[in-house]
Amino acid sequence: MNIILNFYRFIFCRPFFYVFNYHVFKLSLRGIGIFNSEGNDVTGERFFLHWLQKNNISIKTVFDVGANAGGYTMDVLHSFPKTKVFAFEPNPQTVSLFYKNIKNKNVLLENTALGQKKKDILLWDFADDATLKHTQPTATLASVHKEVVTKLHNQKAKSYKVKMTTVDDYVEMKNIKEIDILKIDTEGNELEVVKGAKKIFKSGNVKILQFEFNEMNAYSRSFLKDFYDLLPGYTFYRLMPYGLYPMGEYRPSTWELFAFQNIVALRTDVAKYV
Repeated sequence: MNIILNFYRFIFCRPFFYVFNYHVFKLSLRGIGIFNSEGNDVTGERFFLHWLQKNNISIKTVFDVGANAGGYTMDVLHSFPKTKVFAFEPNPQTVSLFYKNIKNKNVLLENTALGQKKKDILLWDFADDATLKHTQPTATLASVHKEVVTKLHNQKAKSYKVKMTTVDDYVEMKNIKEIDILKIDTEGNELEVVKGAKKIFKSGNVKILQFEFNEMNAYSRSFLKDFYDLLPGYTFYRLMPYGLYPMGEYRPSTWELFAFQNIVALRTDVAKYV
């Protein structure tokens, strides 16, 4: 192995081959479930729902946090028609689209954000005159972190004042005993949502956590290690288009890749099916 590595370094570890190596690097990331953002088929989300069906894993209650226009909720209902979905979307513009897309008695849409504390917050979105506003008709990239809009996407920003509550407060209010899937896609605020669910996680009543991890987490200064430390009883997987890859023990070099990916954390009784 050392002979191969030394040979590769001698030939390719030169500025001349930087662009070549960079493109190989990006292709390799796609091969391990990163950067595959062009729809639910390549993100692995639809595969995962089919996998749950195949293994007869009961899915009765789903939290869709960062529900946007309802794409994930629709996929859940397609796979599990009798499931109760609690959808959370703070953006007032996007909520109206959700209502147009989904009319189902098993879906309850809450026009609120979820986080670590119950409070009023500002939600940042592309301004109406932002250069790329036309590419975001459903406010897909709105975030509680202003820098996600102004620094990462380099766009003008506008804000909405919205309500935030926590998973723990909500499940207590609604008398929800167990969450089968807690899906979080909140453009960098995923860790705060998990922190606001400490009680229900501690009780062991969250079966599956699925969350997006990407460039936004660098701006919110949240690491996969933070999730790993908060959830000692769960096994972590990187979601791929056609499978779940076990991430093993925490290693910064293989875990902390700030690019689009879906991470799945499974409770022990579910992880045994992988």
